[in-house]
Amino acid sequence: MTNKDFWSPQQEAKLLAWHKIQQVADQQKPGPCITISREFGCQAYPVAEALAKRLNARTAGDPWAVIGKEILDEVAKLSGYTVEQIEKSQDTPSSLKAIFSMFLDKSLAEETKIFSHLRDVIIGFAKRGNCILVGRGAVLVSQELANCIHLRLVAPYEFRVQKIMSSRGLNQADAEKFISLHQQQRDDFVKRFADCALDDPLFYHLLINSSRLDVAGIAELVEDYMLKYCR
Repeated sequence: MTNKDFWSPQQEAKLLAWHKIQQVADQQKPGPCITISREFGCQAYPVAEALAKRLNARTAGDPWAVIGKEILDEVAKLSGYTVEQIEKSQDTPSSLKAIFSMFLDKSLAEETKIFSHLRDVIIGFAKRGNCILVGRGAVLVSQELANCIHLRLVAPYEFRVQKIMSSRGLNQADAEKFISLHQQQRDDFVKRFADCALDDPLFYHLLINSSRLDVAGIAELVEDYMLKYCR
């Protein structure tokens, strides 16, 4: 009999940890939820998909799902606004929003209504468990939920520029403009949505430099963390 026929201590520990997680799910307690926040240009969705694939290969309960745009779909159903209107609200810089409010008094009330639905939808997904929430300020809304693990992806500016150049087919100058615009839009949205900044490391269980690990390595690291510490 060769060594490959034996479980290693690490494999046994992972199996035991996963069994405990499944026992929690079987008792109708919320399964684990993972939120991913990132600097623009880090590969949040590829990491989320790779992580979901690893977790689904283990779980016997509800399948893991990556939730991003689906949050806006649910908010649209509750609020009566279209996804396009909600996205436009999110992407409007706060300085321009203030100018709009001078001409459209109810704009701030509409935004508050959307944000209220957005919080409810995020909390609903997080409490359901077995999901990976990407962006949308989910890390901030779900801070008090014991079943949530919060991940932040960061990377050097040059690394993120190269990723955008590759994924979007842009030259360096256009990639830099692209990052600057979208990062500012996200920062403005989070400021209006939660009145804080996402770059505070105290919000997170894990802070990972994407330039140090590939997508598969990050997914494996997050999985190991969850199996070890999620109860």
